[in-house]
Amino acid sequence: MEMDPLPKMLASLIMTILIMTMMATSAAVASSDAAVLEGQARALLVWKDSLDNQSQQGLRSWGNTSTPCNWRGISCDISVHRQQHWPVINGISLWGMRLRGALESLNFSALRTLTRLDLSHNLLAGSIPPSIEVLGELHALLLQGNQIRGSIPLGLGNLTKLHSLMLHENELFGEILSQIGNLSSLVTLNLSNNHLVGHIPCEIGHMKHLVALDLSSNDLFGKIPSSIGGLTELTSLYLYGNRLSGQIPRELGYLLNLKDLQLGINTLSGFIPRNLHNLTKLTVLILGGNKLSGLIPQKIDYLSNLEYLDLGDNILPGSIPNSIGNLTKLIALYIFVNQLSGHIPRELGYLEKLERLYLGTNTLIGSIPNSIGNLTKLTTLFLYNNQLSGHIPQELGFLENIERLTLSRNMLTSSIPNSIGNLTKLASLDIFMNQICGHIPRELGRLVNLVSLDLGANTLIGSIPNSIGNLTKLTYFYISSNQISEHIPRELGRLVNLESLDLGNNTLTDAIPNSIGNLTKLRGLYLYDNQLSVHIPRELGRLENLEQLVLSNNTLTGFIPNSIGNLTKLYILYLDNNQLSRQIPQELGYLVSLYYLGLSYNALTDSIPKKLGNLTELAVLYLDNNKFSGHIPRELSYLANLKWLSLRNNALTGPIPNSLGNLTELKRLDFGQNQLSRRIP
Repeated sequence: MEMDPLPKMLASLIMTILIMTMMATSAAVASSDAAVLEGQARALLVWKDSLDNQSQQGLRSWGNTSTPCNWRGISCDISVHRQQHWPVINGISLWGMRLRGALESLNFSALRTLTRLDLSHNLLAGSIPPSIEVLGELHALLLQGNQIRGSIPLGLGNLTKLHSLMLHENELFGEILSQIGNLSSLVTLNLSNNHLVGHIPCEIGHMKHLVALDLSSNDLFGKIPSSIGGLTELTSLYLYGNRLSGQIPRELGYLLNLKDLQLGINTLSGFIPRNLHNLTKLTVLILGGNKLSGLIPQKIDYLSNLEYLDLGDNILPGSIPNSIGNLTKLIALYIFVNQLSGHIPRELGYLEKLERLYLGTNTLIGSIPNSIGNLTKLTTLFLYNNQLSGHIPQELGFLENIERLTLSRNMLTSSIPNSIGNLTKLASLDIFMNQICGHIPRELGRLVNLVSLDLGANTLIGSIPNSIGNLTKLTYFYISSNQISEHIPRELGRLVNLESLDLGNNTLTDAIPNSIGNLTKLRGLYLYDNQLSVHIPRELGRLENLEQLVLSNNTLTGFIPNSIGNLTKLYILYLDNNQLSRQIPQELGYLVSLYYLGLSYNALTDSIPKKLGNLTELAVLYLDNNKFSGHIPRELSYLANLKWLSLRNNALTGPIPNSLGNLTELKRLDFGQNQLSRRIP
């Protein structure tokens, strides 16, 4: 049956109107969407114009407002709102571009569709504007590594879709507000390396999805809130470098997924909680630099995955538990600066992956266990400042990878084992202040990578082996306060990188070798308290970087060489208690940096040179017990910084210059046993 023509026409008209309406609506929506995108582009261009010229050059692709999705660092999406069919900006990623400007010029209201904002590692300053709270779709806010100041805005607590909040390495100050607990979707929170103060808010425990929490290197104080124990998905917790106090909350023992726990450099006190042994996934545990007391827990070996254990710089008493030997994955063990006593457990020899072992500054006794020789991956072994006794074990010669070995300030006896010569990677060997005897082994000459060698304050005898001349990387060589005898080997002149050489307080004889003049990097040369004789070599005048020259208490003869005047960086020159004669060279007046000058107890003659008045930095001048004659030069009154002046026991004549009364800094003055004709003014 055919439809009546009138209704048919009406239906067709209605259909046409509907299609036209839909097309108009679609066009309006498209036009509206295009307007949103263009508005976002304009907002970004306004911000670009606020940056410096170099930053604008880096963003030169930003221009055509109709195609911002093609701009550098800009990403777009069409799925922010289901009804939209035109792309909108959902991401800004401009990290590491050295952009210089501020966030205040960025119109966040035009960028509500953002899900990711990454402006990290730039040069942005200013503050985080409160208007950032409108970015309700934001999942990641990455502003780390800038120069942003001010406080964390309250409105950040409204960004409840955030998964990652990274504000570290800025200049933020103020407190961490309790509203941060509203960010219940956060997975990563990093506020480290700022200037934040106040307490850690207990509301932080509301962020149940947190995997990584870093509040380190701020100025936070108070207790660690026990609510952190509810963050059971945490794998890393960094609170080090603050002023946190009180005990470590036992609730941290509930964080069974934790792999990295760093609470060092605070003022935490009390015991290490026993239930920390539940954290069996831990690979890093750092509690050093606190005030923790109580014993190291016996069950510490439950932490069988530990690779890095730092309990150093606390006040832990008792002994090192043998059970530490079960932590066979350990790479670094730091227990230095505590009050540990007893023996070093031989079980440490089971830690075959260990690279760094720090046990210094305790009261450990007994011998160094031979089993330490099993730790062939060790690069650093510090046992200094204990009460260790017995001999240095030959087995230390198995530590073929060791670079730093420090055994100083103990009571070790016997000789240095020849096997030390096998440690060819050693850069630093420090055995000073023990009771080591015997000869310096010539095998030390194999340690060609050695930079620092300190054998001082022992009872070593014999000569300095010529093989020491092979150690051409040495910058510090100390063997003072031993019983080393014979001559200084000329081979020391091959140590051209030496900066400090101390052979003082031994029984070295003969002349100072001319080859010492090759050591042009020397800053300190100490040959005092020996039996050195003959002349001071003029080659010392080549040591133009020398700051301290101490040749006191020898039997050096002849004159002070004029070349000493080349040493214009000297601030200490002690030549006292020798048999030096003739006059003081005029060239000493060139040493304008001198602070101490000691020439007493020699046989120096003639007058005191007027040029000593040039040494205006001088605080101590000892010329006593010589054979000086003539008048006291009035130029000494130019030494305005002089505190000690002794001219005693010479043959000085004439009046004491009135101008010496200007030396207002003088604390000690001695002109006795001369032939002066006037009292001290």
